[in-house]
Amino acid sequence: MNFLILTPDGVGSTILQRLITITLHLEKQPVINTHELLNGIELKDNIATKNFALKYSQSLDEIKRILQKSDQQTALVSRLAKYHIDNRKDNAETIKTFFNFLDQKFENKIMCVRENIFEYAMSWSIRQRSGLLNVYNKAEIVKVAGVSEVDEEYFMGKCHEYVKYINWMEQHFPHIKKVSYEDMVKNTDFVLQKLTGYNNTFTNAFGIDLSEILSHEYDFLRHRTKTTFSNSVYKALAKYRMLVNKMIDSKKIVLGVPLKNTTLADKRNQIKNFDSCLDKFYKFAKNHNWIDQSKATYDFWNEQHIC
Repeated sequence: MNFLILTPDGVGSTILQRLITITLHLEKQPVINTHELLNGIELKDNIATKNFALKYSQSLDEIKRILQKSDQQTALVSRLAKYHIDNRKDNAETIKTFFNFLDQKFENKIMCVRENIFEYAMSWSIRQRSGLLNVYNKAEIVKVAGVSEVDEEYFMGKCHEYVKYINWMEQHFPHIKKVSYEDMVKNTDFVLQKLTGYNNTFTNAFGIDLSEILSHEYDFLRHRTKTTFSNSVYKALAKYRMLVNKMIDSKKIVLGVPLKNTTLADKRNQIKNFDSCLDKFYKFAKNHNWIDQSKATYDFWNEQHIC
């Protein structure tokens, strides 16, 4: 049961691959998260494993051979990001052959998307200013919260990049499953059940749903002084993070499971040129009739429009 997550980055691919890996682990299936395939993997104990030091030194054929030799009994949860394909500049025929191989190797292929493309571009713009792609602790959340303005040219560049990603996916992976970031972090257990076939995995392990864990982590770290939980919730959060740390130590997952960063309401409160970016987004979206402009102001985390 191998999983390939396709992404432009910034649409939840990191957290999704980690949560799938944890689900399979809790269900007693041998599994490893290789993270990105295109910037360094190696065989370790006959299993494909992440090696960031290799960067782009491997050809697509070398990566293919490593995946072919990897132990068939250990599930792989991997990522393929469009920007890595763009950066590597492999020739078109080699890329096509590699994609055909991935189509056969990975039974489950998932395309990560955002329902709110405005928030996607805004999140990336905050990333650019903070220097943090994901946040993993309270100090990093505080650093992100300190960003007060974004680069509007960069913001628009991310809007255009997302459209290119959608076109790329439709060309190379037309029949792929789609998972939205919004659905994944709000209906987490249902999404994972649909993808993996396992039900109640996190409730059985921790006593509460994973969606509750993710929500409580955000509340605890973003609004720590205002948040109180029951002992059972504190225990669930601690047990969950202990498992994550154990899986990092054993190299089953890479880096960790990112924390929820900012809601759309958070972004509006901290970014002073938020409205200017929103106006530019509306003008941009008029050229793409598949973009639902009404979602631009919908804060899915708090389930309400912010304006």
